[in-house]
Amino acid sequence: MKLRPEILDVVESPLVRIATAAEAMPGSIKLCYGESDMPTPEFISRAAYDAALAGHTFYTHPAGSPELRQAIAAKVLELQGVSYRPSEVMAAVGGTMAIHVAIRALVGRGDNAVIVSPAYAIYHNSVIMAGGEPRHVALAHGRDRFVLDLDRLERAIDGQTRLIVVNSPSNPTGWTMTIAEQRAIAGVAARHGVVILSDEVYERLVFDADIAPSLARVIDDVDQRDRLIVVNSFSKTYNMTGWRLGWAQGSETLIRHLYKAAEFITSNPTALVQQAGIVALRDGEPYVRDLRAHYAQRRAQVSAALRALRGVTLPEPLGAFDAFPRIDGLTDSTALTSDLLQESGVALAPGVAFGVAGEGHVRPCFAASEATLTDALTRLRTYWDRR
Repeated sequence: MKLRPEILDVVESPLVRIATAAEAMPGSIKLCYGESDMPTPEFISRAAYDAALAGHTFYTHPAGSPELRQAIAAKVLELQGVSYRPSEVMAAVGGTMAIHVAIRALVGRGDNAVIVSPAYAIYHNSVIMAGGEPRHVALAHGRDRFVLDLDRLERAIDGQTRLIVVNSPSNPTGWTMTIAEQRAIAGVAARHGVVILSDEVYERLVFDADIAPSLARVIDDVDQRDRLIVVNSFSKTYNMTGWRLGWAQGSETLIRHLYKAAEFITSNPTALVQQAGIVALRDGEPYVRDLRAHYAQRRAQVSAALRALRGVTLPEPLGAFDAFPRIDGLTDSTALTSDLLQESGVALAPGVAFGVAGEGHVRPCFAASEATLTDALTRLRTYWDRR
């Protein structure tokens, strides 16, 4: 058997490795995965049950049902003030699928994609699987936050660059683009004729506003929509990670090409899950407000504990639900997190799981209960004092 290099070059995620080790350890606390420990709210689960009984158990259009696409477009208009037609929206089997199909549509052998990093490994590996070259551009360390290094970004672009990938609010850093940074990255893309893939799955999970402004607000000319694909998801906003429902927004031409490809990979998102998604969009605002308030409290809890540790610097996480502390002198985050798990039973994600720019960091996810985080942080402090 001879496997293609596009698959052989995909490395098993360090997140999976440490989570697998933690699952084999009774009493461990897993803060390594980027998901809440709270279940999906009852009103969404009930909607799925009702949808199944009502007969939503068949195929839908590969881009999702017309009702869901309309509901997504209406929500984007309500929250971001940007008008998309349902034909400019594609539902997907999670934001993950939308990202993968978008990259496959735009990047091929001999091409490259510039990825603002540290970043979740899906972007890197999807570019690899498409036969392209991922080029990582590290965020710069500001005084108390990460910032976009525009000069480094522009230097990474050449005639073979097809895509700029940016995730804001960011997993793992919590970095959230300012309006000035959004305008600047849009300007760079326009000068070079490059498409932006903007992963905005954490848009509702910000702590100094109700929502992170979408890049679609900056690139709002319908004639320019071929230059932007926005990806979003139900997973983080409504605690629906296991339901696998997300979407992409773009020009009608782009969306048509994306769903043509998606048809032969996933067919369509599960019909009853689509119906539950419609209810989440329609009735979920009180839940989202409560969830954001809960995460704000947990962010404060984790930030205070991490900043009290010797040799730890924590840029302020402005969005998402992860902290990304930098540890003085750390050169092997995989070894550190493995040792921490063995000694304390606490599983954190190693920074290198998010690319070379993430080395020297670890990532605890704070989307957990106060009691769980209190236990984990107490164990971490005990380990740190011994270390």
